Amino acid sequence: MTKVDMRHGRLGWLVLFLINVIVALIWASFMQAGLLDFLVGMAIGALVLTIFEPSYGRLIVRMISFAIYVAFAILVSNFRLAWTVIQPRQRMQERIDPGIVAIPLTIESELGIIVLASVITLTPGTLTVDLGENAAGERVLFVHNLMVGDPDAFRMEIQETFEKRILQIIAEA
Repeated sequence: MTKVDMRHGRLGWLVLFLINVIVALIWASFMQAGLLDFLVGMAIGALVLTIFEPSYGRLIVRMISFAIYVAFAILVSNFRLAWTVIQPRQRMQERIDPGIVAIPLTIESELGIIVLASVITLTPGTLTVDLGENAAGERVLFVHNLMVGDPDAFRMEIQETFEKRILQIIAEA
């Protein structure tokens, strides 16, 4: 098997991913063809492809790590929002501080921005409203948050969690 030329960027990753899916389908066809068999086949394919292209394995690990982080963030946000809603009226009104915050972007790719905006919107209590520019001419995402609190802390949280992880995936790809 020859090494896939990764200088072609996304095309190289796409070829590796398609090979991975084909290996998984072949594996599943020899087994009982269930979802678990397909997932085992994906894991086997990823391990084999990582031997020939180690950066593919790093990319897969970062993507899985990102998916787990997003699921955890959604779960925590759900609990935080539910806790706020079940509080007595006065305490609930103290916690709710809605507002729109402009978050400067370091992500430049359109796909990265779409993923970031989608992940923010999936998190309960937040909604991506618009993509635009701030007074300094930087690209920003305008995000509505039900419990803003400190806008700078909210900005930093988005940049240091979701955006940083997306940038790591983009850098690997």
